[in-house]
Amino acid sequence: MIISRINMVNFQSNAHREAEMRELARLKDLRRQYLEGKLMQKLSYPELDNPVSTKMAGFLSKFTCAIQNASEHNIMEFFGNEAEAEDLRKNLSPQCQADSKMLREEIQKLEEVKDPVMTLICANRMKKFAPKQGILTEEQYTNFVEGIKKTVSTLVRSADLDKFAPEDKAAVLEMVQKVESSNSVDFGIEQKLKVLVDRLNAKKLKLGFIPPVQVKQLESAKKLMKR
Repeated sequence: MIISRINMVNFQSNAHREAEMRELARLKDLRRQYLEGKLMQKLSYPELDNPVSTKMAGFLSKFTCAIQNASEHNIMEFFGNEAEAEDLRKNLSPQCQADSKMLREEIQKLEEVKDPVMTLICANRMKKFAPKQGILTEEQYTNFVEGIKKTVSTLVRSADLDKFAPEDKAAVLEMVQKVESSNSVDFGIEQKLKVLVDRLNAKKLKLGFIPPVQVKQLESAKKLMKR
């Protein structure tokens, strides 16, 4: 769950930056293992509760909570556009600027950052990592929620949504609006998101045009993805 010793997080140290880098490396390796030989070679998007997106939601929850409440950094150093990130780093120490750039470079490689639907899949899992009552003050909780909302909104709205069909683009925008208007990290987008993901995957698979035996193989692989 959310880090409970939030006031002990220190983003001014190399040690903390290195810990975040190690966690990102573990997540990248998990994604590699997960995708090797899996249905994702055939589908556009995974199941909503897939383990990679879930672990990524946990990482981003912890990371955002720390940035918003216990550091001199701004969350948009890592998720905003390059010009905004550069401007936000101006008043940081040289070491903090270097750490910020290094973390940003690795974060920007994440599928959850690059693809708006993957961003929403990750956002949908954020509710699993909502802090328990009493862990954060009211102000810290608000900072956490607002940081998550701003991150999701920025990533989705800055993505190339024109690559999607009009109905799919409309669904993405409707869901990001729900995120932006939420008072918690339980965004209430799961049903709409599942409809969108199933529709996008069906378009890629074109199930009506592949042999039934292959459909069966794909469905078997799909079940493996949930493990």
